[in-house]
Formats: sequence, structure tokens, C-alpha cells
Amino acid sequence: MTKGQGACCIMSPYEEAMDAYSILMHEAKRRLLAMDTALEGKTGLPKGVVCEFCFLQLRMLCELIALGCLTAHGDLMSGKLRETWQADKIIRGLEELHPDFYPIAATEVLFTKEELIKLYWKCGDLLHRGTFETLWSRRRYADAVEEIKTWKEKIEALLSNHAIFMADGNTTALFSLSELDGQDDRSARGKLER
Repeated sequence: MTKGQGACCIMSPYEEAMDAYSILMHEAKRRLLAMDTALEGKTGLPKGVVCEFCFLQLRMLCELIALGCLTAHGDLMSGKLRETWQADKIIRGLEELHPDFYPIAATEVLFTKEELIKLYWKCGDLLHRGTFETLWSRRRYADAVEEIKTWKEKIEALLSNHAIFMADGNTTALFSLSELDGQDDRSARGKLER
């Protein structure tokens, strides 16, 4: 590689972070679409299994949002956060390092950090059968489809078009899930503004 060739290909740390973030958002979009298929009854699965599948997707989406925040703010990663997979721990850890780390939706529908943590724990609880004592008394999926749709809509509203304010105080990343249509995981990236 000649001296001139390398200069055009050097990416800023935020550009590299946005490439990685794009991959996570592409996965989030695929999970949201899979939920649509399940909720529309196109899987042939019983309602209880569809609900379990959707709660699993919601939990994974919570993890993707948390890991996405960590990825976008890679310059803030400490040793403990790099090794953490639990969404609630990542969110709380980033909150201490940069209070404005969480995506800001372009819509009025909110899916807050607190709601993410609440949903994360709710999904974890629902994805386990419970204890021997609660095995038969739990109403696992009563009215769950409407609740699932509500959570899904909130996550879609957050991720569809959002901004992330970087810790440097000068850089904002703008991201749209619709820009991922028909593209592979690495080809779409959020737009950085300074």
C-alpha cells in the first residue's frame, strides 16, 4: 500500500463504532421482522410458543440496544463493561460514565432506559417456568399479545430514526433502520455530524 492509499481508508474511532453499531441495528431489525411474522400467525405455532418467542426477541432487543450503546460509545468502555452481557448492568454502567449515552428517538413514543431495564427483567421472568410452587398458578400469557405489541412498537419507535450524542460533546450519530433495507450488515452506517 502506498502512502496515499492508506490515508483515504483511515476511519475515525466513531466511524468504526458506527460500522459495528450498524451490524447490531441490522440484527435488531431482523428480530423485529421475525416478531411480525410470529404475531401475524404465520408460523403455525401455538399462541403460548409465539408469546415465548416474542418475549425472547424482546429480551434480545434489550440486550442489542444496551450492547449498541456500549459499541457506539466504545471510547467509554471499561474492563467490566467489556465483559458484561446483561443489559441492565451495561445501562447502569454507561449512565455513570456518560448520562446522555442512550439513543434519542425522532418520535414522541418513548422507550426509556428505565423501561428497557423493566422489560429486560420481565422477559427473563416470563422465559422461565417458575418454581415448583408457582408452576401451576402463574397465568403466563394472559393478554400477552397486546403487551408484546406495545413493547415492540416502543422499541421500533426508538430505533426507527434516532440520534446518539457522543461523549466528546461535539459528535452526534444519526441512524435510521429504514436505510438497512436490502443491504448487508456492514453496508449501512449512521451519519456522523460534528
